[in-house]
Amino acid sequence: MRNNSLLVKYVASVLVGLLLLSTSVWGQATDATIAGIVKDAAGAVLPGATVSVKNESTGFQTGTQTGVDGRFTLKQLPLGGPYTVTFTFVGFAQVVRTGYQMNQGDLVTINTAMTETNQDLQEVIVTETGLKSRVDRLGASTAITAGNIARLPVFNRSFTNLLALSPLSNGISIGGQLPSSTNYLIDGASARNNLTSGQLGSGPFSLSLEAIREFEIVANEYDVTKGRQGGGTVSAVTKSGTNKVMGTAFTYYNADALASPRDMRGNVRTVDFSRFQYGFSLGGPIIKDKLHYFVALDRQTESAPFYIADIRSDADANALGISKAVLDSVITIAQQKYGLSQTQQVGEFNRQTVANTVFTRLDWQINAKNTLTLRNNFSNWNNPNSNNDNSAINLFEVYGGFKSLENSTLVSLRSTIKPTLVNELKLQYQHATRNYEPNSLLPSANIPRAIVTVRSLLPNGRTSNTSVQFGGQRFTPERNLENQIQLVNTLYWNKGRYNFTFGTDNTLTYLDTYISNEQNGRFIFNNMQEFNNLNPSRYAREVPINGVPSVQQYVLNASLFGQMQFNPHPDVAVQAGLRWDLTSYLTKGDYNPVVDRELGLRTDANPTDWNNIQPRLQLTWNPGGKNRDVVRFGAGAFSAYVINYAQVNNIQNSGTKVASIDVTRPANVSQPNLVPPPDFVAYRNDPSTAPGVPAGASYVSTINLNDPKFQVPTIYKANLSYSRFFGDRVRLGANLLYARTVNNYVYIDQNLVDQPYFRLSNEANRAVFVPANTIATNSGQTNNVLGRKTQAVGRTLMLTNGAKLQTLTFVFDGEVRLPRNGSLAFSYTWNDAKDNTSYNGNVANTSTFRPIKSDPRSLDEINYSDNQFRHKIVAFGSTPSVGGVVLSVRFTGVGGTRYSLVVDGDINGDFVGGPGNDNDLAFVFDPNNPEVAQSIRTSMQRVLDNPDNRAASFIRNSLGTISNRNGGENPFFGTFDVRLAKAFKTFGTQKLEVSVDVFNFANLLGQALDGVTLKGNEATSRRNWGGNYNLGNQTLLTPSGFNPTTRQYSYRVNENVGVTQKNGTPYSVQLGARYTF
Repeated sequence: MRNNSLLVKYVASVLVGLLLLSTSVWGQATDATIAGIVKDAAGAVLPGATVSVKNESTGFQTGTQTGVDGRFTLKQLPLGGPYTVTFTFVGFAQVVRTGYQMNQGDLVTINTAMTETNQDLQEVIVTETGLKSRVDRLGASTAITAGNIARLPVFNRSFTNLLALSPLSNGISIGGQLPSSTNYLIDGASARNNLTSGQLGSGPFSLSLEAIREFEIVANEYDVTKGRQGGGTVSAVTKSGTNKVMGTAFTYYNADALASPRDMRGNVRTVDFSRFQYGFSLGGPIIKDKLHYFVALDRQTESAPFYIADIRSDADANALGISKAVLDSVITIAQQKYGLSQTQQVGEFNRQTVANTVFTRLDWQINAKNTLTLRNNFSNWNNPNSNNDNSAINLFEVYGGFKSLENSTLVSLRSTIKPTLVNELKLQYQHATRNYEPNSLLPSANIPRAIVTVRSLLPNGRTSNTSVQFGGQRFTPERNLENQIQLVNTLYWNKGRYNFTFGTDNTLTYLDTYISNEQNGRFIFNNMQEFNNLNPSRYAREVPINGVPSVQQYVLNASLFGQMQFNPHPDVAVQAGLRWDLTSYLTKGDYNPVVDRELGLRTDANPTDWNNIQPRLQLTWNPGGKNRDVVRFGAGAFSAYVINYAQVNNIQNSGTKVASIDVTRPANVSQPNLVPPPDFVAYRNDPSTAPGVPAGASYVSTINLNDPKFQVPTIYKANLSYSRFFGDRVRLGANLLYARTVNNYVYIDQNLVDQPYFRLSNEANRAVFVPANTIATNSGQTNNVLGRKTQAVGRTLMLTNGAKLQTLTFVFDGEVRLPRNGSLAFSYTWNDAKDNTSYNGNVANTSTFRPIKSDPRSLDEINYSDNQFRHKIVAFGSTPSVGGVVLSVRFTGVGGTRYSLVVDGDINGDFVGGPGNDNDLAFVFDPNNPEVAQSIRTSMQRVLDNPDNRAASFIRNSLGTISNRNGGENPFFGTFDVRLAKAFKTFGTQKLEVSVDVFNFANLLGQALDGVTLKGNEATSRRNWGGNYNLGNQTLLTPSGFNPTTRQYSYRVNENVGVTQKNGTPYSVQLGARYTF
């Protein structure tokens, strides 16, 4: 990536020119195509035959002519139907085919034989299952049809909840790539979060399920119109009105009385657990065959429990790693000496949220050649007390709230310039505000936070260390405003036997962002004694220098692409294309001469990555054109999307807006202690009294900056798939996928000394970057400031490349279309994803949280990715409708996610370590090694003997070594959701559908079989199914001292490592009523 202002100005002028000069008609990206070959009765092709299509429900019409090889293609057709296709040719009888329904991504093949004019009109009414309409996308995507959306149980009725049905998804990560590399499209236009990327807005639903016609998760499609996606694209196409007035009115209610009376641990729930959704949709004609409207409204109010260190049993204390007595002591001291509110701080709480979305759309068939679409989507969400911090236990006052307001307006125009030339132009404006605010118990400006490391003797007889936090949190308040203009123009040209696609996709984004990360300050207490004595060991804060350090910036993304499709053989389809992408940060950080002088780095590097050339190829072999055995191969390059949050870091932390304070109590008591005494009572009354620069302390600035050679990540993908159709209703397939990512982004500290001061000979020779004589002998605490190259600046994190990822995946899947609209789809996935960092963007410091063995700058080791899963099973479907009754089921199960063993302390002196932020992988001491201290040997044996330790196998396999990053593997678990619906006919085609959804059906079934759903508090369930015991990163060791002579740390072993509570959401029952007219 390099700065090239002339290129940026040139691209900007091109975009403006396209906007001003384009005369095309607007439409939506449906990827729906009708294609085929026209021949005469003898089998000779008929060039120049006219092919006309009409959507009978809306009046939409378009057409084309066959090429020299008799082939025709009609692309980007509006979804729905029924479509009528008419073939005419001079001297031949007209042929009419009708009844085609178009879904997103469909390729409907219609091969026609025309006869002489003395024959009667040929009219055929088609009834298809649609199973063979996606031949060209087999092995590339997962389609969730309109029928699936209407029938399947969908938690929160959020269409992004359907992402879990893809065999390649893990959360919002697709294909093992970073979550930020997942693109979101609605009607072919961007719907991603413009600050953090890889997310569709906020709230339980950013788009009403009532407004969605089709939903698709695309992972390996080699179409050059798809860009800025490393993993894949989640794409939705919205509904439109037709010539008939149609609509729905609905309500769905999750009653508290029908929800699980117990949480996943089996403890009796005491707060409300309910959800109420209601809304409507309405569509119809304003002018028949010319102008149609569609509108949908969705509103949800939810009341749900959440838990903070809720200790009701010995098992709870063991899982949390803290005894109730110690937790109560922390709270008592905080209330007596730190002004903590007397209101409830731990236990079971209730959270009440409100979400709204309103969708509107107009479709205007201006004339036979031009169709104009205007749609608007609005959503907002209020989610209080929903964001905690990264300490193990955060008291209630730490939890901040979130509010969002998002709106997008899209105008699209589709024009048939001539039968062989179609153009689509889209113009979208997105606006969003997303704000994080402190808890209502705290001042709106936030206050410092206190993090206390505590040690407990647990009910199981083992000792454990954990951290407890109160006060503020590190990233509130945060306020984000985003405005984006997107311009997309795509031209489809049929020339003889070739189909060409040319286009451009461009965005200009403005962001106004206030990120207060670490600006409230934090006090660190190594033990309860320090905490009780108001004697913190460390204080760190990012202090604003000149008012609120908000950041305003512009970001430009531009692209050009071209592609051709042809059939070199009747059974082989080839698609080959080239895409070019540009990314440019148009706003740079301030120049800091001190950083330049001391480290030779510029804080005003303003990179432009202009050389993203992405060739792509796709081959489809369909022997005999029979749609029975289909082999598909694809390969190509994809440029990812850089997170704009990174440039916020780099502008805000150039050294001119924020100063950095990081003072540690000296190991030598004769030296002055610059750590300020905490006065949380004063901070609560007046946040401005929080310590800034302590008296006598020097200060520098934390620096974030860009590598001037920074490149956008590139993903090289390939896959080979085979599908076998058994008739028109059954398909089985196998898919092998490979991806290699280069130039993934990562922040590297440029102000850490080049060579370590010494190494730990008893811990695999790991490096330490501070002098041995400066490490506290009684606690093992390091002072990272002493590990810097220069004291003139603070940590200097440079956004650069060097991160890489490799994935290998195998998928076996199948589909069955049953009578009466029944269906079944299933898949099994084996996956292997390895990288050297899984940093997903946002705060620069979080990049350095990657668990490491020695030097945090080294990217040599390749381990399992944070996004790794080994096995995934998906199944979903609906029974045939019998008497209006339909049973629908969905199952998703994942196994093989990963975790690491870490040290709760900064033992290498690189800044990261201590309560909540640990990046030093643990050395796993062997209890059978006589050279290991007896106390550690005894504790390690207790760790291995603990029957509740779910990390025991990983620990046992790591004895005598530094454990591998993500070396621990979680077992397989899955969740069933079930829906039973009955439709009652009312008047004409109108009907009333009543439904019952059970989310986490296995949890309900287990409790019912044990008979505890109606029993008292003393009842327990042996079959408390539907949850999991997955582990996150586990603390194995905590430094307790340091011997400067032997240069060895002493440790306390967390004897409770690997013990966790059961995770998951207990069952809830949703009652629904939906009237369709």
